[in-house]
Amino acid sequence: MSHSLFKKHHRCPAFSARVFWLAVLLVTLLRCGVTQFQLAYTWVGGAPLDDELMFRAANAITNGQWLGEYDYLTLSKSMFFPVWLAFLNALHIPYLLGGALLWCAASLLMAFALRPLWRRWEAGQGRACTLVLYALLAFLPSSWASYTLRVYRDNIFPALCLVCFAGFAGAALRAVFYERTEKPLWPWLLAAGAGLACGYLDREDAGLFLLPFALTATVILLVVLIAKRRWLCCAAQVLPYGILAAGVLIFCTLNYRTYGIFALSDFSEGAFADAMGAMTRVATESQEPLLSVPADARQKLYDAVPELRCLEPWLEEDAQLQNDFRDPELDDYRAGSFYWAIRRAAQFEGIYDSALTAENYWRTVADKINAACDDGTLPTRSGPRSGTSQPIRAQYVAPTIREAAAGAVWALTFQDCPAYYSDLRSIGTEEDFAAWSAYLHCGLNGAAQAGKDTPYYSPLQLAVYRLLDIVRLVYAVLLTIAFVCAVILHSRALPGVLRSKNSEQTVPWLLLLGFLGMAALRCAMIAFVEVSSFGIGTSTMYLATVHPLLLLYAFGAVVLYHKKEAVHD
Repeated sequence: MSHSLFKKHHRCPAFSARVFWLAVLLVTLLRCGVTQFQLAYTWVGGAPLDDELMFRAANAITNGQWLGEYDYLTLSKSMFFPVWLAFLNALHIPYLLGGALLWCAASLLMAFALRPLWRRWEAGQGRACTLVLYALLAFLPSSWASYTLRVYRDNIFPALCLVCFAGFAGAALRAVFYERTEKPLWPWLLAAGAGLACGYLDREDAGLFLLPFALTATVILLVVLIAKRRWLCCAAQVLPYGILAAGVLIFCTLNYRTYGIFALSDFSEGAFADAMGAMTRVATESQEPLLSVPADARQKLYDAVPELRCLEPWLEEDAQLQNDFRDPELDDYRAGSFYWAIRRAAQFEGIYDSALTAENYWRTVADKINAACDDGTLPTRSGPRSGTSQPIRAQYVAPTIREAAAGAVWALTFQDCPAYYSDLRSIGTEEDFAAWSAYLHCGLNGAAQAGKDTPYYSPLQLAVYRLLDIVRLVYAVLLTIAFVCAVILHSRALPGVLRSKNSEQTVPWLLLLGFLGMAALRCAMIAFVEVSSFGIGTSTMYLATVHPLLLLYAFGAVVLYHKKEAVHD
């Protein structure tokens, strides 16, 4: 097939710049309009570790008190999300609308980031392709799925990750396809840094997820820029990491000034992480993979470490603590619950009266457990370690692979992506709902159907939700087909990429591989946590960063390599 014949049969609508921006505005209004039919969800008294923690901290920020009064939860998680809530509150932007606008901004940034891939198309065709990608990302079902209705950090985490990916992708493609004066790289590096820093400060596992992509992109960029002798741009590669360092420094400084501890978290780093790592060293007779410190190991710890004995009555006898955290089927604490249980027990003993008191206590515990393990007082099953996650063991490998594959299929087919909670109604008093709604500037699904305990939605809302479910089914079918085609086309392009020394062929191929690799990495990360700690089943909320990566991979490979196949057919 000739090039002219390809263009005849594959020509996109020739949009002018004005039409393009009007279409972008229309897509954005439609996407935000969807959000206007949704209602936020909360469970006051039922989510102290998650939604309530974030809401409490946001209110404290609004009142000029940083994260609020210190207790065992205050520094237990990365806390960018309360800053986001306080920011929306200050601007009187409804919570759900704010999340939708952030997602649209991240989607548009990504659509523009990939524009160099079709830069040789006619201007109108290029704009049309950019618009299609933006629309596909903007209406991605996972971006408006029910998990986003919770007042929790995963409402914005996928958007922050997308900003990071877009920044690095935009910089890499412009370094390859344009000369030094045509397209500056620093705006894209700033965007990459903003996404990297905010994502890192939003979730504790963001570093393990975002940094591999960031470091790989930086290495590729440096190779390209050194070959082109663009030394100033080489130096600019420190921008994203400088922004990350600045963000971490700001949060650590605020924590130090308020609580006396220079850290992002006193859960995933520092003495508590060392103590949890030491506890998992103790040998146990249990073979249950979901248990990190089973009952027999805890008893050995109580006997060997006097500082832990005050926690024994709480962990082993307190009815409320066991009701909140103990798994009735296992008759023990799952790994993903034990660290919260032991922190609450320590709270009851006054250990969390201050951050320094808690830090000193857990440091003593960690040192004494490690010493007892090293001198043989305590039987061990591993060497020294630090961390709240389970150590990687052979028994987790096969289940993790199976769960990762299930998670990938789950994301590819947009499972569990309804636009509303059909059975879960917000729980709380009228005063609670009034306080949350006033701060968030949006409604909650607290109204019940007549004679039932399920939430009430108007006929118009239900009609919109049914329409969105149709959209979800369309995405599930089309993305699955496109993904299979993308894998075939991407693989067929590899021999040509290996033969070529042209970065214009190599870098786009590697970028698509990066999208696919990051999706696989996220599936594997969540799968390991699921099989080793949680045991709650596959979750859309934790996999929501995978959906856009799969779409970007499928769209990019099909557009880039289908055109080449057609041209050379």
